[in-house]
Amino acid sequence: MSDNIFRIKTCLLLTGVLFFTLVTARANPSAELKNLTADEMASLALKDSMYYHFDEWFARFQGEINRLESAAPSLKNRVELMKFHFNYAGLLGELCHTLAFTSKYQDEEIAENFLYHSRQVKSLAHEVLDDASATSDQEAQANLFLGASEGYIGIFEYGQGNLIEALVNGFQADTHLERALLLGPELVDAYFGLGLYRYGNSRLGGFGNLIMQGGKDHRLVGLKHIEHAILNGGASQPLALKTLAWFYISEQINPANKGLPHENPLSQKKTRQNAMALLIEIENRYFKQLPPHAHFQGNKELAIMKAIQSVLDRDYAKAGIEFKKVLQIIDHLQNRGFRINPQLVQSVEAGIEFCKLMLLQTSVGKEKQLACVKVKEQRDFLNGGGSMVEYDSKKIRRELHAVFSEALNQMAEKMNCDHG
Repeated sequence: MSDNIFRIKTCLLLTGVLFFTLVTARANPSAELKNLTADEMASLALKDSMYYHFDEWFARFQGEINRLESAAPSLKNRVELMKFHFNYAGLLGELCHTLAFTSKYQDEEIAENFLYHSRQVKSLAHEVLDDASATSDQEAQANLFLGASEGYIGIFEYGQGNLIEALVNGFQADTHLERALLLGPELVDAYFGLGLYRYGNSRLGGFGNLIMQGGKDHRLVGLKHIEHAILNGGASQPLALKTLAWFYISEQINPANKGLPHENPLSQKKTRQNAMALLIEIENRYFKQLPPHAHFQGNKELAIMKAIQSVLDRDYAKAGIEFKKVLQIIDHLQNRGFRINPQLVQSVEAGIEFCKLMLLQTSVGKEKQLACVKVKEQRDFLNGGGSMVEYDSKKIRRELHAVFSEALNQMAEKMNCDHG
């Protein structure tokens, strides 16, 4: 892995990625799951979410929530209850990502459950912090989960277009995550949350970054924070790897990086190297071996990232293969009952047609005329609001749009489509 980084989502979460979930290694068979703590269960659930295995964990988390709510009140129980609510909210976040939720496509019941569990985390965290008997470790964990939930809600409110609510929760998240590290320097997963905040605000810019970070460019700070969480064994590694990969892909299309020297860490060369290293790392860690669930047919997020990277590399044959793989995975998930955003299917299908068009080697006669018609159709699709990649941020979507538009314009010029 280049430049002392690892990988990588998302999310964007920026497009709806899971903020982060505390994790430990999977070591116990199913029969022993009932003896695991909230942190240990979160480990298994987070990994299983990459294989689209959710229902078992929603049931287990709800069972533990019911048990703790019925138990005798104690500070220890409140801390565990806070964590299980957080785990439930986090798993809902990953489900939203799987279903490709955007501000225009959501499930009201899932959104309400997400906000309910996130707010329960905030309430319980405040109870712990208000308890005079809380230990320093309990205070650190309360700040960590409080900051994480505030970050969750901030991302949700941003997606809803509620900028003020998003800013307020973002500011609170930053404060509590910093406090968590002050009380518990070993809680390296807080660096993941802070990295998302620093990078995301800087990358999107505008009023939000002006208010929250004085308009400063903290992209590198954010990237380094996420790398720190990964390199120091952060429990959130699967999500941190995905997120970091998405960010390095995003930086390859960032106009702010145009003309940077190759040695600059935000140059196209360096960010591509890092993105490729992360994609390889994710595949080797989680998908090279036989998957733990027979129903698993591939991870569409990884395939989408590989498709986009291949488009950036102008390897349209490979990009087409990955787009087709995404479509196959979506079809499989829909057959399992997952209600995937139809717009994602349309975008992937457009990506497949785009790659086919880019691979055409014709320049004369009727074949040229047909190719020019297809170029026009693709341009009209993009100019009419269509997208080869669904992304909730208008800024990132415009930059991705420019990548595909430029390739189509070059194809049109090559075949002289605009001049008969």
